[in-house]
Amino acid sequence: MRLSHLYSNKSDVFSPIRFHRGLNVVLGEIRLPENRKLTTHNLGKTTLARLIDFCLCKKKQGNSFFLYKHEELFKEFEFFLEIETLNGDYVTIRRAVSTQSKLSFKRHEKRWQDFSIADSYEWDHENVAFDAGKQLLDGILDLDAVKPWDFRIPVGYALRTQKDFSDVFQLSKHMGKHSEWKPYVAHILGFDSKLIERGYQLYEECEELKHEIKTLRYELGGTDADLDQTRGLIEIKAKAIEVIEKSINDFDFAIQDSRVNEELVNEIDEKIATLNNLRYTLTRTQKRILDSLQAERIQFQPSVAKKLFEEAGLVFPEQLKKQFDDLIRFNREISEERIQYLRAELEQLNERLTGINKKLNHFNSRRQEELSFLGNSEAISKYQEMTKELIELRDDLGSLQRKSDALLGIRKKAEALRTLKRDREDQIELLQQNIDSCGADKSSRYVKIRTEITELCERLIGHKAMISTRINNEGNIDFEASYLDDSDHSTSEDEGKSFKQTLCAAYDLAVTHVLLDNKFIRFVFLDGLLEGLDVRLKRNMIEVLRELGDTGIQQILTVIDSDLPLEPDGTRFEFEADEIVLKLHDEGTEGRLFKMESW
Repeated sequence: MRLSHLYSNKSDVFSPIRFHRGLNVVLGEIRLPENRKLTTHNLGKTTLARLIDFCLCKKKQGNSFFLYKHEELFKEFEFFLEIETLNGDYVTIRRAVSTQSKLSFKRHEKRWQDFSIADSYEWDHENVAFDAGKQLLDGILDLDAVKPWDFRIPVGYALRTQKDFSDVFQLSKHMGKHSEWKPYVAHILGFDSKLIERGYQLYEECEELKHEIKTLRYELGGTDADLDQTRGLIEIKAKAIEVIEKSINDFDFAIQDSRVNEELVNEIDEKIATLNNLRYTLTRTQKRILDSLQAERIQFQPSVAKKLFEEAGLVFPEQLKKQFDDLIRFNREISEERIQYLRAELEQLNERLTGINKKLNHFNSRRQEELSFLGNSEAISKYQEMTKELIELRDDLGSLQRKSDALLGIRKKAEALRTLKRDREDQIELLQQNIDSCGADKSSRYVKIRTEITELCERLIGHKAMISTRINNEGNIDFEASYLDDSDHSTSEDEGKSFKQTLCAAYDLAVTHVLLDNKFIRFVFLDGLLEGLDVRLKRNMIEVLRELGDTGIQQILTVIDSDLPLEPDGTRFEFEADEIVLKLHDEGTEGRLFKMESW
């Protein structure tokens, strides 16, 4: 897998870049004198690596990536990356900024094609969903040497930017769990990655069990409790509950026989309520009858009326008096029968009300006696005490049972933890054997890569370097890379930026070189590798990079012209014309990677 062609749908803003199989130089020229002392020039050298990464299915994570951070500037851009596969044919990837979650693919036999204006039907796979597209590309690239990981892992090492030179093995994006990247590095170096993965799995399971045991102990109040003692207390509490329950059951039967229970009181309450309702109804009827009887009395008296007339000096006619007397007599004859009926009904009502009042007095007295017995009886007080004690005993028993369950859980988890620790010890022993075996076998991939790194560093900067592998205090694998002094002891020279960067590049180049016969990537992006080195070392580095290019390793080297070494005659070193694939400069927008104002 090598890079072949990078272009966009806006060639006037982003010029196409055609890569070669060997050394590819991205040269930045500082033409303005005021910019020569600057450490950064914003020409786009590092941006190029980020853009290649975008085309190679870099997943969107927030808006810090330059294409998303300045989306208004790039929203109409579509980028195309042509890749040479291990089979010698090519695949072009299309990815647009506005639809970054969609990928399109076109396979073809000839290199340096331009599909920026291709019709929809010309694409083998168009606008494939991101995850499915990445999986599809992984199958096309067929990097079998990195399985079961996909192509994105080695691409991360091949496209190191400045922030990835702080550690040889751990990239800046690998600042999370070591379990996410160490198994891959171990696999590439030739170790048994499954042992490392199993180790992290066992370690995490052990930590999880420790946390669960700690939680259970916290629930127990942090005290040291004994499971057998707790079980003994459970038996005692259960027996005490059994005794009290029997006493309560016997006591319940005595109350039932005495008819002293809540049900009886409720029955009396119902009867009292019924009688009260009936008494209320009869009383209302009684009042209506009395009112009717009162209305039957004729209040007008003719003799009284005659006297009033005489006192007033008026004559009360005899004929009128006679008419009133006849009327009164007539009404009395008519209502006599009705009055007798009302009086008979009133008598019956009075008898019924008397009976009801007697019953109410009886039931109210009975209710008061029963309630007094229920509330004040010595037997009931005893019953209440036993019930309260039973509730407390059951609460104690429940607490003891939960405690027993927790202790049993701790015991089982402790047993499981001991088993995991034994498995972990076995795994660590097997891992140590694997490290020892690979380190002792001169034909192993690990020894080949280690040897290659040592030789590369010695040729590149005149210092030997070495990588080593060990098991740390937690039982996990650790990788170290350092320079050696004349006595072959580790030195702190790798702490300098230039030496650390060179060591990272040596590792990437060594891995790629050793795996040339395997299905692995064939390119390495070397961002600013010449910076900070003296003239002799720069010449050495360029010579070595050219030799590696001849072996089939594609390198994209970014460099500022002021970092190029001087020739013996005092002139600036110049790369071959076919080695320079992109030339940038600081004279206006035409010299930038994107021919637009700086963002």
